[in-house]
Amino acid sequence: MRREQAGATRELLVRTAERLFAERGLAQVPNRQIVEAAGQANNSALAYHFGSRTGLIRAITRSHVEPIAARARERVGQTRRSKDPRDHVASLVLPYTEHLASLGNPSWCARFLAQVVTDPALVDEAEGVDPVLAVEFVDGSAAVWEHVAPLPAAESALRSQTARVAVIHTCAEQERLAASTGVPADWALVGVALTDALTGLLTAPRHDLHPTAEGRS
Repeated sequence: MRREQAGATRELLVRTAERLFAERGLAQVPNRQIVEAAGQANNSALAYHFGSRTGLIRAITRSHVEPIAARARERVGQTRRSKDPRDHVASLVLPYTEHLASLGNPSWCARFLAQVVTDPALVDEAEGVDPVLAVEFVDGSAAVWEHVAPLPAAESALRSQTARVAVIHTCAEQERLAASTGVPADWALVGVALTDALTGLLTAPRHDLHPTAEGRS
């Protein structure tokens, strides 16, 4: 019974902190506010259950990363032999949007993760939650680049970074709009739109930055 109560309290703190962080920002929510919002009388509840604030953030991220990673492994495996780059881009995008769809409305995952991956103090945590950088997505990313004309390393890195930002922040904005209006986001549409857009981005032909005089005429 005590173990079950501890587990329930831990889950309550995770979900309460996720909501407050998503709505107000990581830096704007003190530990005491999380404890009070979760209805806990003991101010040391976070330290007891998570060890530290970083431990709490890690617990929130893991609660989402694990199901996203499971979906990613399945999709990457299914598309491994496909010669269509869009299939491989979908294996990077859809695990995230499908997970968000499973959370209902309102949800706080996308807004929370968008803050984690852009906070310089949480770089190590971000490596584990970014849906374009997580280990499970490496095979899918490599497959995409197999279908793209060779690019300078700096340019391929820039395209990948742009794709990462597009996924993270588009989903966060869709989640914010859904929460504010009460109208659930159409995550299936978001997934398709992002997949189409990023396929175009990643496979677009490269244009010379310094065309010759003949090319300009």
